[in-house]
Amino acid sequence: MLRLQQYERLMKALLVDHEIDGEIYTLKQARAQRVDEFATDTLGLLVKKLFGSFVVADDAHKSMPKRRNVAPKAPAFSYRISLQMSAADHAQVVAELEDLVNVRNRLVHHFINYFDLWSVDGCAAAQVKLSEHYALIDGHCNRLQHWSTRMNEAKSAMLDEMGTPAFLNLLVDSRLPGEMIEGAIAGIVCALREAAAELAIDGWTRLDDAVAFVVERYPAQTPDKCGCRSWKQVLHESRIFELRYRTNGGDSRFAWFRERGA
Repeated sequence: MLRLQQYERLMKALLVDHEIDGEIYTLKQARAQRVDEFATDTLGLLVKKLFGSFVVADDAHKSMPKRRNVAPKAPAFSYRISLQMSAADHAQVVAELEDLVNVRNRLVHHFINYFDLWSVDGCAAAQVKLSEHYALIDGHCNRLQHWSTRMNEAKSAMLDEMGTPAFLNLLVDSRLPGEMIEGAIAGIVCALREAAAELAIDGWTRLDDAVAFVVERYPAQTPDKCGCRSWKQVLHESRIFELRYRTNGGDSRFAWFRERGA
């Protein structure tokens, strides 16, 4: 029974931590709510929830929780770690855990009905059956511990990835590795818009002046950071700016830009 309780506690811990969803300032409260959610669940209910989110078949895999219908009031974060397996393996594991639930129920509710515990032979037979059940439960515990270890390894790998420049580019500029900027969501485009708001003359802004403005106020925002070779390419790839060249009366040409539709 103690090994069975260890199994249930480990499954609750796995279910609590394999996914999280909430605003970043309330993630601790969100986790506490998940702890409360699973605290009183029976093994049968825990198994159903396990197959509803953590252990999934190839053809039913969903990598993320459902998206919010309402925009959060603060930055939000969510992740889900799942164990994906073939349909055949999934069906086998389902059957094995259903058998474990039946074993648990017999031990807790009906074990005394199967053996004559007031006789030596009955006690001996009960001891043999208990040893068989212990071996079964111990095997399930070891497998669940392996799943938990792999989940923690995945979480560690995720944390390592979140510390890379590529992830920070995605977080700040919504840009995947090797991807160009996408309109106004890129930080460098926002900086150019701010420069244009302060420096525009008759609706147009000289690019050299805007570049100097951005370099002074936002030195981290550079064309190469968003996959571009020049500031002119930034304007082109953003698809929200018009670019025009003007002369100053001589042979030199200067680039000017404005937002489309302005």
